[in-house]
Amino acid sequence: MTIVYSMTKMQGGGIMRKTLALLFLAVLIIGCGPKMAKQETLDALAEARAALEAAQARLADLEAEKEMLETQRAELDHMMTELQEEIDMLQTKIDTRCMK
Repeated sequence: MTIVYSMTKMQGGGIMRKTLALLFLAVLIIGCGPKMAKQETLDALAEARAALEAAQARLADLEAEKEMLETQRAELDHMMTELQEEIDMLQTKIDTRCMK
């Protein structure tokens, strides 16, 4: 008789655990399930996306401008070097002619 009582008690505990697990799952699904976003949240999200796209476009423009300016600077540096060489050559000619 004791054995039957213990088995019934164990089976009852198993049913209780299953019921609690089912109840817990139901609460979890209902509490954490998909929710509809408020319109103001959707509007803010759309505005943030638009701002991100504008910032990315501006960044791309600025990077292209930076590259163009760096190329232009390299060309100007090269020109300055050539002009300095020409100045040095002319100064040398002036110095040699004036010494005669």
